[in-house]
Amino acid sequence: MRRDSQPGDHERQPDLRSTLTKRQILDGARQVFLMNGYAGATIDQITAQTGVSKASLYRYFSSKDVLFASLVVAEGERIARALPSIDPDDPDPGSALHQIGTAILETLNNPTTVATLRLIIGALGHFPQLGEEFRQNSLGPTVRQIAAYLDVRAAACDVRIDDSRAAADEFVRRCLAHVTERVLAPGLSFQTEAECTAVVEDILRNARVRWRRDSARHGGGAGFTPPDDGQA
Repeated sequence: MRRDSQPGDHERQPDLRSTLTKRQILDGARQVFLMNGYAGATIDQITAQTGVSKASLYRYFSSKDVLFASLVVAEGERIARALPSIDPDDPDPGSALHQIGTAILETLNNPTTVATLRLIIGALGHFPQLGEEFRQNSLGPTVRQIAAYLDVRAAACDVRIDDSRAAADEFVRRCLAHVTERVLAPGLSFQTEAECTAVVEDILRNARVRWRRDSARHGGGAGFTPPDDGQA
């Protein structure tokens, strides 16, 4: 039996088609941009890759610049979704920061993300603000989560910190900087879990966060050493 149309049905169907078409264009554009770089990619190549007409492409993206910027936004949002949330109730700052730091490194070291970072670096001459915009879209939510977590732990006297947002931002920037160094050296292999752990420990030693050392939490004193003299 034919179902009667419900209010909003006609609006939802075009919206779904639009979403799928935009996704199709972005997926195809990503392949073309990765293969040819921003400067070498053309709208003709993108329409051939996506199977979408120029008229349809321009209906959603008014120019190659707009399409490229939209792709970078989408890639940043993908990374943000891939990163886990930090547990605000975790009483162990060393463990919590280690887990989120390792997750950032593993996500950014993913071959898909590395390819995106190389694409962005290659386009910075045309889009000077693109790197910072990408960082905000991809890692901004995690920075805010870490800052909120540090505020909670500071209120519980588990950490001593002057500026939680600045410390969270520095922590994430150091993670990104480490991965960027590897992006510039394509021959390097991707990091093992042990290598990621060592990098996070080094980043933590250089972050301006000091936490109470509790040997019971860290397996008899095997925890992280705060960046100054270890006193909290």
